[in-house]
Amino acid sequence: MTMISSATPPALVPTPLTIAQGLVADIATAQTQQANLEEQIATGSTINQPSDNPAGTYEVMTLGASVARAQQYVSNANNGLGWLKEGVSTVNQAISVLQGVAQAVESISGSALSGQQAAITGIADQINSAEQQLAGLANAQYDGQYIFSGTSSQPPFNNGAYQGGSTIPTRTVAPGTQVQIAITGDQVFGSSSSTTPPITGSNLQSSAASGLLGTNGLLAQISGALNAGNLSGAQSLLSPVQSFLGKMENAAAQLGAAYQNMQAFSEQATATQQALQDQLGAVQNVNLPQVSTQLAEAQQAYQQALWATAQTAQTSLANFLLP
Repeated sequence: MTMISSATPPALVPTPLTIAQGLVADIATAQTQQANLEEQIATGSTINQPSDNPAGTYEVMTLGASVARAQQYVSNANNGLGWLKEGVSTVNQAISVLQGVAQAVESISGSALSGQQAAITGIADQINSAEQQLAGLANAQYDGQYIFSGTSSQPPFNNGAYQGGSTIPTRTVAPGTQVQIAITGDQVFGSSSSTTPPITGSNLQSSAASGLLGTNGLLAQISGALNAGNLSGAQSLLSPVQSFLGKMENAAAQLGAAYQNMQAFSEQATATQQALQDQLGAVQNVNLPQVSTQLAEAQQAYQQALWATAQTAQTSLANFLLP
């Protein structure tokens, strides 16, 4: 019968070579750790190549894409706010100008102005000046684009006739969410027709122009009536002027509501961007005090490994020289 020995195998005794190899490996590890920590401090990021943290790298890429989308929504919303602010301001200026026209037309009295051609001419000149101001406002631009031309790039009016696009521009401010940033010029200033009937005392009001601007526009009709001495005809166009004032006030209210809506989306997009940025920072940003402490420890470990290696080398040399 064969007996199996249960004796404990002899323990392995490290040789100077294995000790030296271990110390060299310690030095290499300490060097690598020190270099990694120094790179983190220099870049401010804990992940400088995918191998540093594969799972973290994927998370950084995913969060980075989300941050970029959120930044685009913020940019879109801010651009929309600029458009809407310009639109509200422009329409309010147009309202102020047209209110002056309405007051001027209301002041016309055949008996009071009879024989006062200078006063009549002065009112006509005021109407002409108002038409020029409104024409300038109708062609207002923001960021190099006409704000009343829809998505078209051409000027919105040609001699008072609307020639802009019918599609209203929008901005995407959230996933699947778009907000209109303007209204078309014909909603504010109408659109004059080249077939507007001539000015006569009997049919002046019924043939009032469908647009404010241009040589065939409502304001030109009022001015023409005054210059022709047709004061009652000019007065009869007060009602169409007031109708245009109502259209402008509705347009201002519509733009103002869109501005408030856009402002809410801008705040929401900004908050989302900040939250995502914070998440991204938590994954990749360096905790400087912590990493600085780790670097100091790594530097100390490196020095200790160098010292231990040097001591081993001296001992081995001494043993070699002894008889």
